[in-house]
Parts: sequence; C-alpha cells; structure tokens
Amino acid sequence: MKLKSLLFGSAAVLAAGTGAQAADLPTVEPVEYVRICDAFGTGYYYIPGTDTCLKIGGYVRAESHYVAGDTGFTLGDADSFYGVHEGHVNNWTTRARGQINLDARTQTEFGLVRAYIAMEMTVGHGNTTNPTGVFPITSFGDPSYSATTPNLASAFIQISNNWGTYTAGRTGSFFDFWGSHGYGTRFNIDDSTTDTTLFGWTFAGGNGFSFTIAAEDPSSNFRKLSSGDFIVAPFDDDHEGQDAPDGVVNIRVDQGWGSAQIMGAVRSVHDYNTFDLFADHGLGFAVGAGIGIGVPGGWRLDAQGGYSEGAIGYITSDPGALGDLDFDDPDEDLNEAWAVRAGITGPLFNPNLTVWLDGSFTHVEEGGLVEQDEYDHWAIVAGARWSPVAGLGIGPEFAYETLDTDEGALIDEAQNDYDVWGVMWRVQRSF
Repeated sequence: MKLKSLLFGSAAVLAAGTGAQAADLPTVEPVEYVRICDAFGTGYYYIPGTDTCLKIGGYVRAESHYVAGDTGFTLGDADSFYGVHEGHVNNWTTRARGQINLDARTQTEFGLVRAYIAMEMTVGHGNTTNPTGVFPITSFGDPSYSATTPNLASAFIQISNNWGTYTAGRTGSFFDFWGSHGYGTRFNIDDSTTDTTLFGWTFAGGNGFSFTIAAEDPSSNFRKLSSGDFIVAPFDDDHEGQDAPDGVVNIRVDQGWGSAQIMGAVRSVHDYNTFDLFADHGLGFAVGAGIGIGVPGGWRLDAQGGYSEGAIGYITSDPGALGDLDFDDPDEDLNEAWAVRAGITGPLFNPNLTVWLDGSFTHVEEGGLVEQDEYDHWAIVAGARWSPVAGLGIGPEFAYETLDTDEGALIDEAQNDYDVWGVMWRVQRSF
C-alpha cells in the first residue's frame, strides 16, 4: 500500500508541474500573410492589418545622348555678354535615373481614397535650357554630373464617390491631354505638358463624358514664363508676386474609339517693370483641344493644339524664350502663341518592337506696338523600343529641331536661331 501511495503521489506532483509549465509558455500570435488585392488590377496587395491595397513600382533608366548642329550663336560682343561659347557645349552626355512609386487605395464609406507618390533621383545631363535661354543645347560646363538631383515627380490624393473625383496635390495638369510618344530627354517636339500642384474636381457623366474644374499653381510648373531677352533687361518685364491660381477647365470623352478633350485656362496677369508706366495688369488665357484615336493593328494616333495670350506655357515650352510678357504698351504686351503637335505609335513586325513618329510646329510673337520679336519652331522625333521581356525596353531615338526668329528693333535678327539634331540610346527596366 505504501508503494502504491508513493507512486500515485509522484504522478500527481509531475502532472501539476507539467500543467504549470504549460501555463507559463508564451502565446504565439497567428501569422497574417500578405494577401493579394485584385480589386484594382494586378500588383496590389493588402497592407497587413489594414483594408488598404498597395502597389509598389518604379524604373531604372540609363541614357546616352549626342547632339550637333548650328546653334546660330554669333561671335563678338554677344560672347562676352553671355559668357558662353559654342566650344563649351557638351555634345555627348549621359544620364541615369531611378524612380520609386507607391499607389495606395482604400475603399471606404466616403468613397475610394487614393494616395500616390513618385520619387526619383537623377544624375547627369538635365532637361532644361542654359541660363540665358538662348539655345536648346543644354549643359554648358558641368551638366549636373557632380550631384544627384532628387525630385518629387508626383504626390497627390484622390477621393472618388458619387459626387465625382476630388484631386489635390502634384499631378498632371487638367489642361494637358497629350504630350509626346517618345523619350524626349535632350531633344523633343515642343511638348509643354507638365505636372503641377492643383486642386480639382471631376464630374463623371454618362457614356464616357466628364467635366473638370481646377485651381492650378503655375509657379509650381514653370508655366509663368519670363522673357529671355537679356539685352533689354532694364526695360523688360516679369511676373509680379502671385495673387491667384490659374483657373482650368476641360470637357473630356473616353470611349472605345479613343479619347478627345477641349480645355481652357485663365490667369491673373500682374507685370513688374522697371518703369511702372509699362507694367501690365489684366487677364491671360489659353484654349486648346486634343484627340487620340485607336488604329487597327495596335497603333494609335494622337494630336493636340492650342492658342494663348499671356499664358503661353500651356501651349508651348517657349523654345525661343520670349516669355508671356514684353516691354511695350500697357494694354497690348501679352505675348501670343499657337502650336500644334501630333504623333503615331504602334508595333512594327511583332509586339515586342514599338516605333513612333512625332512632330510639332510653334509660332510665338510679342504683342506690343513697336516692332516686336517673333519666332517659328519646328521639330520631329522618331524612335524605337525593343522589349525582349516584359518591363525591359531598349532602343534609340532621333530628333531634329530648328528655330527661325524674326526679331524686332531692339535685337539683331537671327542671333537666337539654331538648327540642331540629336540621337540618344536608352535602356530602361520598369517594375
């Protein structure tokens, strides 16, 4: 009996000890694996613990450029004034860029809430004209090779519900419809499309129609242009401090055959001038239209054109650097511009080889009473991209530009003329 009692007692002690150790073990939380979100297309997944779908994307790009031609830059006093010589032009340049973008979307009781961010870093040749604004050939001296330039390409919030779509932040202007098909790094057609900081409301109608009204900041995208006529700088003019946003509206249709849009912009013009007698205050405006049509065989034809007075940045990138305003009569010194551009793109021989051909024509003239400057700009671009695998693009692009000025009483004619061409090679991996 004593032996049996001892055995039962020992078993009870061991059972109690085992129960205590089991109670002391930490509780393992269930693992929440990343779930695919297919509500917005491929590539989205749920952020763990939330109802937000996130897509991560971006690209890495490397380019090599060569440019040549007749800049039209005259020798003599102008050289010493600008401090630039033709020999200082870097005919051959390179550029590397990396971009990361995040697209987060959440379906809520208030509607679909979207946040989008695109950040990029660039080293090498930039994409702006030299400080004088005279030539399209950029990169005098050191073309940004010594530093990596960060850029917030896009950052906006969208809320979509039965009332429409509200957009706030940095994104494409609602004036813009189509820019160009190609690479367009160092040379391009006259493509004035740009991202801007804006607040807009889009109302969706039936059958693919929509209407948008927006307040856009022209100082955030260089659409407030100043004259490049440095020779007459003491008498020239410039925009004063900004007192109101630009108002932009468009009417758009997207259907099976393609897309089309008509658009307009209005601006409060406040002109600063050394002699206040010639300062101009009034309204600038721009109007335009665009169309994109699908062509059998996977091809697409796009075109856009417009006219402006005092807000020419919506119509042209202003390759002749006349700006929105010019020194002259206070009631008639809004510069005028009209421009058209068009292009076609599609597969050639097989789906992995895409080609394009774009062209543009621009006319800009000053609107004063005395003999004024004006210019015509022509450009054509052709290129190809081979994609042996998804997300990888390799190919060349060829471009030609010419600027023909008819300059007024204050500047020698043809000082700013140029006739240039360029070729580039790009390798890009998108993911």
